[in-house]
Amino acid sequence: MIQLPICPVCRELVVDQPAETWTSAYRGGGAAWWHLADNRPICPDADGNLAPAVFVEDHLPVDTAASAWIDAMTDLFAIDGPYTPARLGSAITAAEHLHRWLHTATGPFSALLSLHTAADVASLLGYLHRTNRLLARVHAQTGSYLLDQARQTQFTGLDDDSDVREKVIDAADDVQAWLRDAADWSTQSAQATGVAWSRIRTLATLTGATSTPRIDEQPSGGNSASPAVAQEPQELSPEHLGELVGSAFGDEAGFNPELTHTAARILGTTARYLANCLGPARSAAIPTPHDLADLTTSLTYLIHTLMGGLRHLADSPRGSESDGLDDADATAIRASLTDAIVALRFAASHLAAVSHTAAGPEQQDEEQR
Repeated sequence: MIQLPICPVCRELVVDQPAETWTSAYRGGGAAWWHLADNRPICPDADGNLAPAVFVEDHLPVDTAASAWIDAMTDLFAIDGPYTPARLGSAITAAEHLHRWLHTATGPFSALLSLHTAADVASLLGYLHRTNRLLARVHAQTGSYLLDQARQTQFTGLDDDSDVREKVIDAADDVQAWLRDAADWSTQSAQATGVAWSRIRTLATLTGATSTPRIDEQPSGGNSASPAVAQEPQELSPEHLGELVGSAFGDEAGFNPELTHTAARILGTTARYLANCLGPARSAAIPTPHDLADLTTSLTYLIHTLMGGLRHLADSPRGSESDGLDDADATAIRASLTDAIVALRFAASHLAAVSHTAAGPEQQDEEQR
């Protein structure tokens, strides 16, 4: 559960540190609060006293598959430790995997699925603000720590009279200077993101009346959903979506320009998704050689299918798709299609080789039996 401190008077986001101390090792202790958008103190109450912040829950949607994992993460990385190199390494590894997921989830196509409303964008910007503040603090504190420890024999393993001791301290001083600059940049980024977060929350409030959450994201409980929400259709599963696409473009589907364009758009979307699977999301999408073998087998079939369709188009008599073209242009198009068919055949051959190699000796033996 993420709780956000807000001003009880103006309902704007507040933080327990002024921006100029975001790189400090310690927080303000909760005795004073500052507006995030403009760094001014929290509004006074009716008696003229600075009001204490109130906390509201950021109602993030959480799917059932991830909720148990989040609970485990909360226990593993509790605020009271342990603080060990091994736990730090685990935190970095977990953050790295989440970084890759966020990289893909905020792409031009994935964002349509992960950022449905202004409230979803607000939650993401809140995360970015908190992350930038954390980065500013980590940069500043790590640089100071490194410079302090560079003078300690137990940290460097160097005696006080070592010839390279001063060089080590000078190098640590340079690192601290770079990290101090990085902390300043991160602080500026946190301030800008904080203003954007505050503004998008206002936008989310204005558009909230038209935003309908999905059933899978409702809190658990028998009577928590209103009758109007309960009647909303559930989000389609990937399997159901696959069945719908297969039904719309199956062997009995009709043919017209609109369906052709729709099929091309779907193919473009799935191709982009596959490109992400091969790129930034590869560790999650293709975790084993067998997954790579399955993927390349499917791609080989896809290329063979496209190759067959292009061959039919290149070899068939001229039809209405060539109307308006002179003979030279029509001939050039068919020659280019023939070249593309040859290239696809080579691509399919190489993909088949990848699939065969990635399958491993056990699966190859089964195929030979």
